[in-house]
Amino acid sequence: MKKPKQNILYLILAASFLLSTGCTDEPSVLPVAEGAPLTVTAEIGTTDYSSTRAVALNSYDRSDFIAGDRINVACSRNDVQLASSGYTLNTAAGAWEVTTGSSGLGFLPATTCRASFPVAYDGIRTDQSTADGSAFLRSNYLLTPEVSVSGAEVNFTGDDAFGHENVKLTLKFQGSGSVSLPAFSRIILQASGLRTGGATTVETIYPFRPDTGQHSWCAVIYPRNTDTDITVTVIDEYSVTYKVVLRCGMQKSTSYTYTLKFRNDILVPVGDAEIKRWDLKVRHTGGFD
Repeated sequence: MKKPKQNILYLILAASFLLSTGCTDEPSVLPVAEGAPLTVTAEIGTTDYSSTRAVALNSYDRSDFIAGDRINVACSRNDVQLASSGYTLNTAAGAWEVTTGSSGLGFLPATTCRASFPVAYDGIRTDQSTADGSAFLRSNYLLTPEVSVSGAEVNFTGDDAFGHENVKLTLKFQGSGSVSLPAFSRIILQASGLRTGGATTVETIYPFRPDTGQHSWCAVIYPRNTDTDITVTVIDEYSVTYKVVLRCGMQKSTSYTYTLKFRNDILVPVGDAEIKRWDLKVRHTGGFD
């Protein structure tokens, strides 16, 4: 009577050994250890940021990230932020690396991550006219959705990629016939809530000229998501002032382009505004977007 019991015990031990050594038809999945360093990938829209991709031509408004760009990644649980860290794009390595001075992020279960750019964003600037485009860039806020973290990677790509949170306004100027355009000393944009979205306060922005060889200026403006009258004031080198009022929908992540023409010393819009998604990839056609 004892022998059958010994055989049963032997079979149980053998089965236990097979399971523990992975000798089953099911693949073994090793859990990610808490605190394991997270690998971060990130893109704007649907662009692939590998080491073989050329630097974006249209770098002033970041249609694509470029080498040295820094993002901030924050991890949360139940809407409570647990940790954050900076990551810098190293195109030579084809990777986002922990920014010097940051600790990096480790895996935490049941968390989500969200990334933002630029890391020092503090609102839309009034004067975006700096020649290097830095003030325009600092006004151009990019943000990702909340991404669930289930392993040692967090991917801000595809549907979870960075998107433009604000609006882009571009003004293109044309002369009349054979008459060349005057040199401009200043362009001023004014509208209610142009920088902060307020309903009544008229706010001012001085736009950026990306190419001194082109009569084109652009500005980051607030996504009010409502039709808004924007007054454009142009002052030429002789202190002559021209004004025109444009109606803009100011929809989030949208790029509006208006063509304005000088006719008999009056500035008038030509045709309808060109409206497209700001993250559209077929964009760069010269010195301006």
